[in-house]
Amino acid sequence: MTMTTAYLLYLAICVGITIWVARTLRKHGHVFLTEGHDENKALSEALSHLLVVGFYLVNLGVISFALKSDSHVSDAQGAIELISAKVGTILVVIGAMHFIILAVFSSVRQGNEHRRQIHLRRNAVAELAAHRQPVTEFVDPV
Repeated sequence: MTMTTAYLLYLAICVGITIWVARTLRKHGHVFLTEGHDENKALSEALSHLLVVGFYLVNLGVISFALKSDSHVSDAQGAIELISAKVGTILVVIGAMHFIILAVFSSVRQGNEHRRQIHLRRNAVAELAAHRQPVTEFVDPV
């Protein structure tokens, strides 16, 4: 196996995994952000898209940096060892990015829930105020 073949195999594996993880984040991250509420759908869609773009940029950059190798392989065993070391590094980076993006999604979701609770409380107070009966006479409790 030549170095060119090892590089191409490395690129195919890493780019494929990156695309798969990004699509999974995009599909399920949007659902995670909106939680069935349509009022912030456009905002959550935009945030989800921007996070996926950042995910691609960081991971493809790391894949590109890790492409260079000082060792040369002359047999299949050396190629497998080189590819596995490089793919393993990329998997750790992708996993770290995945957890960072989940933390961002969670933070946004908590903020959305907090805003929703405030909105519900304001509506409840407004509804109570609308149904309040005016006091026409004062009754002394003594």
